[in-house]
Amino acid sequence: MNNKIKFIKEKKQCSMNRNIKVSSILATFAFVLFFITSMTFSVQAASSSLLEEARQTIKDNYVSEVPDSVLNASTIEDMVKGLNDPYSEYFSKQEQQDFVNTIDNKMCGIGIYMDIVPEGVKVKSVIGNSPALEVGIKAGDIIISANGTSLAGVTLKQAPSYIKGEEGTSVNLIIKRGDSQLNFTVTRREISIPTVEGGMLNDNAAYIQVSSFGSDTSQLFTQKLQELRMKNPQFYIIDLRNNGGGYMSTALDMAGNFIGEKRAIIIENKQGKKTGYLASDKGSIIDKPVFFLINENTASASEILSAAVKDYNKAFFIGTTTYGKGVAQQMFPLSDGSYLKLTVEKFYSPKENVIQKTGISPDFKVENVDSLAVADLFSGKCRNNADKTGYVKVTAGGKDFEINLNTAKDEAHWAAFKYIVNTVSKDNVYIGTKDGWSKVPEDYFNNVYKFFYGNLKALDSASNVSKNKTFNVTFNKSVDEDTAKNNLDIEIIDVETGERAAFDIKKVDDKKVNLIPKEELKSGDTYYVKVKDTIKSYTVK
Repeated sequence: MNNKIKFIKEKKQCSMNRNIKVSSILATFAFVLFFITSMTFSVQAASSSLLEEARQTIKDNYVSEVPDSVLNASTIEDMVKGLNDPYSEYFSKQEQQDFVNTIDNKMCGIGIYMDIVPEGVKVKSVIGNSPALEVGIKAGDIIISANGTSLAGVTLKQAPSYIKGEEGTSVNLIIKRGDSQLNFTVTRREISIPTVEGGMLNDNAAYIQVSSFGSDTSQLFTQKLQELRMKNPQFYIIDLRNNGGGYMSTALDMAGNFIGEKRAIIIENKQGKKTGYLASDKGSIIDKPVFFLINENTASASEILSAAVKDYNKAFFIGTTTYGKGVAQQMFPLSDGSYLKLTVEKFYSPKENVIQKTGISPDFKVENVDSLAVADLFSGKCRNNADKTGYVKVTAGGKDFEINLNTAKDEAHWAAFKYIVNTVSKDNVYIGTKDGWSKVPEDYFNNVYKFFYGNLKALDSASNVSKNKTFNVTFNKSVDEDTAKNNLDIEIIDVETGERAAFDIKKVDDKKVNLIPKEELKSGDTYYVKVKDTIKSYTVK
């Protein structure tokens, strides 16, 4: 039945058919373009028999009809290019293996995360149990040359080719560390990074980050879920930001943790036939509120899981609209060991929502602040039924959330809290009191510090500061230097970010001290100076 979804209602038969399908898509890759554009291709010119083999493979399997003008191209590369499909590619055997390793977070190299600086490659962080860690390379090191080649001016795309290599080979690195120049010889080996990591963020929320949908990701996810369940979390935060996808079968298996054995995806083949497939039966589903973190780089298999969870209203989505990749690829080996990766199917959400070029939209859109910090705030919960002091209640995306103000005022959450209260309707924001919830005074929205220090009279600010600003604080009574240093609970707070500036205190006279920041401030920003509430009056210049 073309263009009509086929549902298999008898459970045993459905399970059997689903298993057949899942096993057939173990080699189906749903990886997004940005994950693979950095790969270089070195496929040799094809013989006429190989060319015909590739031509027939493309004709028989590509998701739509391929024009003769494309099939009659003189090279396999030109045939694939003629498809005008960013997800279909021609791989050498090694490139195919590299691609699979990328999905499983495996690499052959020294084990560092890199950034680019004018002098070369800066080490952002070092992977545990890696060759780089073992020889003593540290975060902050700058690699200025590799095997005698200067890395000054290289791009982020070029840099790995100088440092990665075959297992067992070595690379000689000259590293700048502070004022010193060090020499390291590092032997490359395969490094496997777990695709699932997580832990408790606070007393309420269990956090699980999924970086890719590899062959063992579902198993790792289940293990992490079981580990965190033992800690009795009240919320779960699932982080799919920047997850470019992976195996479709992994996404379907993981979906069972959220929706149970329900339809998780609809596949449309080349003939236009649509078939619905069930998620795996996990025996139980997560029975606590769930947040999904998504962004514009959440793609493909990540969108399969997200779409299924959202269709059944099993999570609250925070972030930005996902990439919008609703087509799946499959690897086809050719007789010379090379591979064709071809788009073979379209997929839709369980309720037939289009994903391709549309994506999954968030319930609460978050831009320019950390959506994890937003989710962490949303996972707060006042334990007292009557006294709500120390909390703010907001309604976002049709749901109520109780935000702990002690958490909200720290550096990691300040900007996220400010974003929340300035994004939702003012009519949906309430401040907690000992008698329950109360409407928030209008001036709080322009002065976010009042949510945290509403009863604090001793608070002043300095606007449009210079980067070397010294804060001159004049009190209304004498204050000795020792008291100022140890007993006044002074803070210098960036209004926008909540970042606290470290400072030294220098006494000027009986009533005046200077606060001298230890590092440069953000020029042009406004800073609050907060002093312990026993000091009723002071001024800042």
